[in-house]
Amino acid sequence: MLLRFFFETASMQLGDTSRKRRGRFDRFKIIFPILLAGWIPSILTLIVSYTILRDTLESRILRDRQTLIQLLGHVVGIDLSRSSEIINYYQTLPEVAKILSGPNPAPAGQQWLNSAFYSHPNIDGMFLAAPDGALIASIPNAPEIVGKDFGAGHWREQAAASEEAVVSPVYPRVADNRLATDIVAAVRAPDRTILGYVGDSVLVERIGRRLSAIKFSDRFTFEVLDQNGALLFANDFKPNPMVTPQSGLLMNEIRQNKIGHFEDHGNLYSFSPIEPTGWVALVEQPKALAYKPVHDLLGRMTILAAWLIVLTAVFAWLGTKFYQRQMESTQQLQREVIFNEKILANMPSGIAFVDPASRRFLHANDAFARMADHFGDLPDGRDISEISSDDVKIAPPGAIERVLTFGAPFQLTEHPLIDKTGVTHFLDINLLRLQGAQETVQGVLYLVEDKTRDVTLRQELIGANAAKDQFLALLSHELRSPLAPVIAMVGELEAEMPDSEPVREALEVVRRNVELEARLIDDLLDVTRISKGKLQLSFETICIHQILQRAYEICRTEIEAKNLKVEFRLHAAHTHVEGDPARLQQVFWNLIKNSVKFTPENGRIIVETVNPAPNKIEARIIDTGIGIEGEKIDKIFNVFEQGQAEITRRFGGLGLGLSISKALIDAHGGKISVQSPGKDQGATFSVELTTVVTPISGDGEKRDQPVDREPERVVLSHRRVLLVD
Repeated sequence: MLLRFFFETASMQLGDTSRKRRGRFDRFKIIFPILLAGWIPSILTLIVSYTILRDTLESRILRDRQTLIQLLGHVVGIDLSRSSEIINYYQTLPEVAKILSGPNPAPAGQQWLNSAFYSHPNIDGMFLAAPDGALIASIPNAPEIVGKDFGAGHWREQAAASEEAVVSPVYPRVADNRLATDIVAAVRAPDRTILGYVGDSVLVERIGRRLSAIKFSDRFTFEVLDQNGALLFANDFKPNPMVTPQSGLLMNEIRQNKIGHFEDHGNLYSFSPIEPTGWVALVEQPKALAYKPVHDLLGRMTILAAWLIVLTAVFAWLGTKFYQRQMESTQQLQREVIFNEKILANMPSGIAFVDPASRRFLHANDAFARMADHFGDLPDGRDISEISSDDVKIAPPGAIERVLTFGAPFQLTEHPLIDKTGVTHFLDINLLRLQGAQETVQGVLYLVEDKTRDVTLRQELIGANAAKDQFLALLSHELRSPLAPVIAMVGELEAEMPDSEPVREALEVVRRNVELEARLIDDLLDVTRISKGKLQLSFETICIHQILQRAYEICRTEIEAKNLKVEFRLHAAHTHVEGDPARLQQVFWNLIKNSVKFTPENGRIIVETVNPAPNKIEARIIDTGIGIEGEKIDKIFNVFEQGQAEITRRFGGLGLGLSISKALIDAHGGKISVQSPGKDQGATFSVELTTVVTPISGDGEKRDQPVDREPERVVLSHRRVLLVD
């Protein structure tokens, strides 16, 4: 308790220090917002700049790709544009209109084609066709299909609807089955009726040869699609007029998209129309690969920014944790100070702290102030904090000086002091010197506790206990005095009526109950003597085996009545002790009688002795009775203790025998103990005493030996004993 007061007082001293530290830590409330106010805009600016830079770089990449695809589209369309210009020229040539409107256009047309074709090295064929699309003449010459449809369905409707040349989708040319596209224009009469069609052919492989001279990066795919979405060729520039589902989907996206690029399935597509063909040049590349330079650059910037953010977060977190811990420590100190102040203010004991220099009270709770006023001659009208400790006459003069000088605690227990009303009070006074970590003296802790009530109660208890013992002694004496003549008269009656069996049995019952009553009264007298310390013992050298035999003889009648089997195992070689034979016989009689009392009929009792050490003898009484529950063993030797109320109702008795036995064995310097496995599993009572040297008889032999047999019964019939109380 004193240590707790010490720590409470020390915590009060820390209160001022904690308040100073709290003022210093309050600065962090400003520092952290300033720190965060600087970093958060920087981080937001970095994020916005990152986004703008990413969008700018990606837009630049898209523009570069668009420029590239337009250049490639121009390379593809240059041959087709020249061919279109040639056809547009021949479309308006009167000679062509004359041939187509003549009666026999095939020979004239073939002759004209032979003269005109070889003037244009950028085309791979020419033809003239009738208004219905039937072939009139062609280069290469194909007389077998003259007058027949030779694929005019690919271009006739478009050419008929257009005033200029149109480019057809790619298809296998009928003459030689090579992939080609036709540039066709309608030749019209002055009234705008169609006289026929003039056109030339450009092989796809010609365009491929031109593109193959360009070295493309292997990180993207270049493709050309015709009007139907047929993939003409890719990076290898080999003709491939297959229309795939993917190319059809791409054409749909191209027709819907107006910005020249789109994304689909993780790929980035950039496209440009090839004028005047209706074809599309397309660059396909995985989006991640297309933007890889941007992502690499931004990745490095992101790592740097991430490290900056992480470091900022770590420093902010560490600072916050540090601040929180300091705040929690400060709050904890505040709570402890408040808690201790409340405890000190409401404690019934007086507590004060004396300054070592001025001897003034730095702190005192209300209880100490009241005690100083009642017992310490506190000057009227003055507060406890205004006076010196010498003005409070509770501790003896000079006590505080001795404590400060020598450091030894000063203590008075139940010191009597008279208050202002003249009533004597008893106080516990303690003075402790308090020292700091550097062995500096902090002051004196002044503790005062009023013990008047405890002293009064203790005196009342002592008086009540003495009155109880006196009452029991008088009661036992008064109860026992009438029993002596009763026992004597019963003996006289038994001697005078030897032949009347019913009367003898009745007298036996009377005698047995009177003796039992006398034994109970004797037990009460023994308890009274033990409590007063007036138990007298007559020590002599005795044999434990003989004492056990005598105790057994006393209980023999009851043993036979319950048909109990008693087995003696007297194995101890050293059997003599210094003791009171009557009292030790009383002990063993109590133990054997308890075993007989609590063992059911046909049970078993073992009386055993051993020498656990050369100078010790242990006597054990083992039975198969009702046993003792574990929680009752520790209380079995208490006065009036029988384990539980059921046992008292069933077997009777006052519960004094074991208590008296323990007191007698303790008076002999021995030990008595009990062991039991549990209820209805029997019990073992053990008595251990210190042995002495075995007396030598007159013939030079030891007087007793270990006994392993049941002792013979001594018959005391027709003997009369006179008892004088």
